[in-house]
Amino acid sequence: MRAWSLLLVGAWAAAGPSLAQAPPMIRLKVPPDAPVDSIQYTTRLLSPAELASVAPMFESMPTDPYLETVSRTRRFGKYLIHHLRDTALPIDLEYKGNHFIQTGAYNDLVRAGKMALVRKYTEHAREFFHTAAVQRILQHYIRSMLSMGAAPDVAWELGLHAVRLTAPGAVTPEGVHRDGYHFVLSTVIARHGVEGGHSFVHTSKKEPPLLDVPMSAGDSLLINDRAVFHSVSNVTAVPGFATGHRDVILVTARPWPTNAAGELIDDVADAQLALLEGAIEVPAPDGQTNEAAGFFRLLCARLSRAFAKL
Repeated sequence: MRAWSLLLVGAWAAAGPSLAQAPPMIRLKVPPDAPVDSIQYTTRLLSPAELASVAPMFESMPTDPYLETVSRTRRFGKYLIHHLRDTALPIDLEYKGNHFIQTGAYNDLVRAGKMALVRKYTEHAREFFHTAAVQRILQHYIRSMLSMGAAPDVAWELGLHAVRLTAPGAVTPEGVHRDGYHFVLSTVIARHGVEGGHSFVHTSKKEPPLLDVPMSAGDSLLINDRAVFHSVSNVTAVPGFATGHRDVILVTARPWPTNAAGELIDDVADAQLALLEGAIEVPAPDGQTNEAAGFFRLLCARLSRAFAKL
């Protein structure tokens, strides 16, 4: 039976620590053989002022066109950060597109043909990144990735999602799942007139939750996506409210793909071609290197068809 390390991270000082500093941590479960930092749950990561800095961004987001049964609005962008060392504040990322790709290996709805393989969302406004909340989240994410063993000298792809779910609704309609990344961070920005929306962490799809947290506004949950599964319970409107909403910022990370010469694959179309030709390597779900083989050739064929429809 595998064991997991669970960290509860206390609130940060108002000024915020540097990347070299570590926030106070209380270990709740540490079996002797447990790998460290599989899960980090941070209470009050964001102050009320930081929450207020980004809250207006959620009022003007377009509807998620890929979920017909759930009332959800979303913005998304994919970004490049060249390394994780000596990242100066404010953190600025290089924009690389707004196509979100998730295969059926990680999303049952995609596998069943109920959700698109390639989804194109409206990108974030530039001022989104300069809010105190997003800067704090990125700072916390980078230093937490490093504490979980992320390679500091390689380029990383960061995906940033801003999501509002209107109650009643299913926060994760795909159920217990992995996202197909190395690290996934969820930070609650607001809960208004809703019940539910608990975040669960599981050791497998079939096991009961290892962790169950309600996550108040300002709280943050970081997981090693290769080690654990996660889900979120449905939200309902509290008595007296006809509806309500739950606002969340999600951040995902995985190494940026490179070609045989170690150069970054910059263009989406070039990356597809390189995969088809077996010229790049892709991190497999277990963290090992998986050369582009039959699965990835099939994926690229599907990607080409999906992009042609956009």
